[in-house]
Formats: sequence, structure tokens, C-alpha cells
Amino acid sequence: MDYKKVHCTEYHVARLTRRRKVIATARNTIGTRSRGSGWDDQSLHAERAVVKALGDISQLRGCTLEVIRLNKKNQVRNSQPCHSCETFLHKCMRDYGLRKVLYSSDNEDENVRTIMA
Repeated sequence: MDYKKVHCTEYHVARLTRRRKVIATARNTIGTRSRGSGWDDQSLHAERAVVKALGDISQLRGCTLEVIRLNKKNQVRNSQPCHSCETFLHKCMRDYGLRKVLYSSDNEDENVRTIMA
């Protein structure tokens, strides 16, 4: 997937892995109500998009979610979740068995942060 062609300045890409195998990938997109972004937002964040791409939410059990944000120069940036996504991911962990969530960081000392485990 060529992420450079789909968004103008920042690229959030998410992937779900289980036992070191990638089972779903997605990116942030401009959403519509029918694509799951609801009434209040027009963007479908990568965290929600990858769960939607998975199809069956019961497949989240034992998975790790990894989210990375890149700018136009392919530099890694902080991709900490917004409040809505954080709430959604806590529910996925509590109710559906999502094991861990990792986010990229623009801090030079750490490239990846574990936000939730």
C-alpha cells in the first residue's frame, strides 16, 4: 500500500499482529457515516480502521496493535491516541482481549511507547 498518495501531511498506519503475523493493516482516512466515523468526526482514525478491516472483532483476542505516524519526510512522529480512540482501545482490551497497544514516539530516546498493556 502506498501511503504517500492517500493523505496530505501526516500518515497514521496501524497493524494488528498475532504471534508475529500481521493479520490486518489500515491507515487514517477521511470517513463518512457509512464507513464508521459517526456524526461527530469526518476522519476515521487508523486505530478504528484496522479493527474495522479485521472484520470479526472476536479475532482481537491475543493481538498487539501497533500504530506509527510519519510526516512527509518519513520521519517518525508521536502517534499517541486521541481520547475517543483511547476509550475505544480500552474497551477492545477489556471486552475483546486485545493484548497490547504500541505507538510511535518522536522522542529520540524511545521509538515506541507502550500506552496500554
